Amino acid sequence: MTNEISEVTRRAIIDYFIASETPWSGRLDEDEFLARLYDLSQIPSRDPRFKSARGDIRQHRVNWEEDWTDDWVFYDSRFNLFRAPDADFLRFLCETVHPVVRDSEQAQHLADIYNNELKPDRWQLLISKQLSGKPVYAAARLEQRAEVLSEPTGWPKVDRQRQEIRMQLDAAQSEEQFQAIGLLCREVLISLAQAVFDPDRHKTADGIEPSETDAARMLEAFFTSELSGGANEQSRSYAKAALKLTIALQHKRTADWRMAALCVEATYSVVNITALLAGRR
Repeated sequence: MTNEISEVTRRAIIDYFIASETPWSGRLDEDEFLARLYDLSQIPSRDPRFKSARGDIRQHRVNWEEDWTDDWVFYDSRFNLFRAPDADFLRFLCETVHPVVRDSEQAQHLADIYNNELKPDRWQLLISKQLSGKPVYAAARLEQRAEVLSEPTGWPKVDRQRQEIRMQLDAAQSEEQFQAIGLLCREVLISLAQAVFDPDRHKTADGIEPSETDAARMLEAFFTSELSGGANEQSRSYAKAALKLTIALQHKRTADWRMAALCVEATYSVVNITALLAGRR
């Protein structure tokens, strides 16, 4: 079966590992990492001193790190990830961002790199579930879809997270995946609030100084200040109602597509209102 992920895409991802000096095995030794994907005891050794791949990988990449080049695994005929079926290549990429292998912040950054390269080939990595509160990624096809907004907000983190939400909503199937969308909506509001809240201009109703993650208090103060006065009462009420709906939906214990979609639309509404008030539209 013909691969959809081209050699150009694969080479770009491999080149990123080398140029950035990012270890593809993360915090694990390379033989430990590969053992999560393959039964190394059943793969032959290329070194006659060892019975299987487990022995020669440890010898040449752990005991003697300089024996093989850092990108050896992509071209080794036993794994041949450069030309392997798409499923094998994607499984390898997902493992490089697994919480056992890499911390969440690094994993998110690496997943963004992958998705930028995989997009022309119509593939992406999405958060499929949580493991001890950490995201676990899975590969999914990137289907054709209409653009959600014609214009970005100009806040890079908000725009990136917003697009991630829409992709995950399109791909989600399980209750856990729908719940994960609610968590991402929360992260969008936090990023949005951090981008616009000015403690000198936006005073909270209760006088409490909000923490860095108190999106509700920060955004409510922002709306109150930017939509002050009787003439803006309806707009102010709508903005605050959208914010309350978003927060309420994020905390629903049961999740399905409709609930997740409502949460996404409410979140987008808050983002759009805020972008308009901040002069980003």
